[in-house]
This record gives sequence, structure tokens and C-alpha cells, in this order.
Amino acid sequence: MGPDSKILFVALIRQNQGIVNSLCRLYANSNEEMKDYRQDVLLSLWKAFPNFKEESKISTWIYRVALNTLISILRKKNQGILTEPLSEAFEKNHFQNIGSDDDLLVLQQAIGFLKPMDKAVVILYLEGYDNREISKMLSISETNVSTKMNRIKIQLKKTVKSLQNEPQ
Repeated sequence: MGPDSKILFVALIRQNQGIVNSLCRLYANSNEEMKDYRQDVLLSLWKAFPNFKEESKISTWIYRVALNTLISILRKKNQGILTEPLSEAFEKNHFQNIGSDDDLLVLQQAIGFLKPMDKAVVILYLEGYDNREISKMLSISETNVSTKMNRIKIQLKKTVKSLQNEPQ
């Protein structure tokens, strides 16, 4: 990779660092873990950059590489399953920002409890990608995306009610 490629890579990462930061924040349980995830994602992006063929938007490519990296990390750590009581996880969840809109806060927390692949689907959906684009980015079928979204909506509704201490 030549010097021009390095300059281009740095510029593209700077322009799209919000994507990387947002994804890492959603998957991490602490600021320290978020920083570690961010470094892993940036390393993966750097390694994959020579293969970027501009067949998709750079932001789409960054999402795909970042999500695949994070999902791979979590699979290795076997953290895809919530192993602590919901109340404990809620108390230490890092989305508790002072001044945040309560509904958005609860939704972010509920998304935080999803399995890694389900988080990826929701994140991409909320970013405005359609099922076809999501299926390409995550290498799953459009039907699988649709099925996952239906199940995720049900799960999120239950989790939001639990977080708000409402009867289900």
C-alpha cells in the first residue's frame, strides 16, 4: 500500500469515524472495552482496505467490516448471551447518559441485550438500510433478515417493558 493509499485510508476513517464509534459503543460493556473494540475494527479496516473495490459506498463497506469484526470478537469471547440478571446489566449499562431522552435510552439499553447478529440487523435497519442491503452486508438471506427483524421487534418490546417495569 503506497503513501497515497495511507492518506486516503486515514481521510476515509476520519469522515466515517462516527460509524465505527457508534458500533463499538453498542457492543462494549465499558469505555475501555469500547477502545479495544475500536482498535480491533480499525486494524480490520486497514487490513481489508486494499481489497475495497468501490462496488459499494465506503460507509457500507465500513459497516460490514466493523460489524463482522465485532461479531467475531464476541463469538470468540462467547458474550453473545446475556449471562447476568437483567437488573445488574441495567445498572452497569454504559448508555445511562445524563440528559438523554428516556425512551431513546431505554431502546438503546434494550438493543444492548440482543445477540451480536441481532444487534447488527437492528443497527443497520435503524440506519435506514433495507433488507436487501442488510442481507448483503451480513451475508444472510433477505428472508432471514425479515424473520430476524420480526423476532427482534418482539424481543425489544418485551425488554423495553421489563426495563420500564411494565407488565408484559
